[in-house]
Amino acid sequence: MAQGGQIQAQALKTLIRDPANLVLDVREPAEYRYEHIEGTTNWPLSRLAAAAQSLPKNKTLYVLCQAGISSVRAAKTLSDQGFHACNVEGGLEAWKRAGYAVQRGGGVIPIMRQVQITAGSLVLIGSMAGLWWLAALVGAGLVFAGASGRCAMAWGFSKLPWNKAA
Repeated sequence: MAQGGQIQAQALKTLIRDPANLVLDVREPAEYRYEHIEGTTNWPLSRLAAAAQSLPKNKTLYVLCQAGISSVRAAKTLSDQGFHACNVEGGLEAWKRAGYAVQRGGGVIPIMRQVQITAGSLVLIGSMAGLWWLAALVGAGLVFAGASGRCAMAWGFSKLPWNKAA
């Protein structure tokens, strides 16, 4: 596989058991514990650059995240450091859409789902209670998060005790 390349979930299914490959899930530990693909190793993106020297240079690294967005950045970071890295298009979501099994560990739901539940609830409550400013504030926050890639609510949730890495 070419450095910086992309593969689909169906291809990963055949490669995941090959000892010449290492599949890295770059989501945060709480997300990984909630659900992950058997045979993957959790290397959170937030710590990947610092810990990369521990990774084997003689293996092809297949990198995935929830939807395939953060893993593009992780695969590039690894490729820039001389690793043979390849992004898994669509990440865990594509794996599940293909009908492949995931291991579920329970526990805390992923932070972005916490954000979606909270934001949706605030908009619903604001709309029903006539608090238009609340719905507008949440809407503006979502637009900013989508445009910038930085979500203040997700950042805040990441500081909560139940979302801390174990």
